Amino acid sequence: MSGRLSRLREDLRQRRHHRAFRIAPLPWDEPSREELERLLATVAASVATAGTAAPDTALQPPPAEDPLDAKALADAATNLWRAQRRLTRQGEAASSRSRQTGRYLRSCREALDDAGLLVQEHEGDAFHTGRSLEALTFQEDASLTAETVLETIRPTIYLHGRRIQMGQVIVGCPPAPEPAPEPAPEATPVSASASASEPEPGAGAEPGAGSGPARAPVPAPAVESGPAPAPVPAPAPEPEDAVPASAHAPAPARETPSSSDHERTDHA
Repeated sequence: MSGRLSRLREDLRQRRHHRAFRIAPLPWDEPSREELERLLATVAASVATAGTAAPDTALQPPPAEDPLDAKALADAATNLWRAQRRLTRQGEAASSRSRQTGRYLRSCREALDDAGLLVQEHEGDAFHTGRSLEALTFQEDASLTAETVLETIRPTIYLHGRRIQMGQVIVGCPPAPEPAPEPAPEATPVSASASASEPEPGAGAEPGAGSGPARAPVPAPAVESGPAPAPVPAPAPEPEDAVPASAHAPAPARETPSSSDHERTDHA
């Protein structure tokens, strides 16, 4: 009965409009309508049950995803960057196959950039000790006025803004300035008292010596150093029971008569 009343209301609602705008009734019989109502009731009950269980599932943490190996990802991006640089350096001498390979590598790098993997080069960047770069060597370059990166050996790689690899570079620096020449020592001024105390040239010379050059001192004759004389052996000590040798007394000196003695004899 309720189904018939609902169909009657629908027919009256459609008759309010023009015939061209009326919607024809669905070609369903009464059993089909009852089956549809039963299905709708089942769906409504299942939705209500899911709504009550939703808060419990929301409290559960999402399953942990397997983290990417940052080192392996950085190595792959570095090898891709080196291959792309090698093909780029060929320039016009590159073959058509090399240019096609370069386009594939460029597409791979753009895909990595879109995925959050950024490969950064450093040629021409200013270098200072505060930067997170590893300087392998420093080279002097007269055309530079400040320390500048000349070549990138390994790029810096970021994954979603987090650095996973530090770059390695070669840094150029201006030549060191030449040391300033040392100033010449200043002459010490001579005071008047010191100049007065100095003797005049030729004041102490002997008269008649003239103003000629002073004679050089005659060197002393060199004494030839011969062999040292042999030491005189000391006399051996005599034994206590030895008889002392008789000492010969010296003979008295004989006086020779002088001429005065002869004169005295003649007068006598």
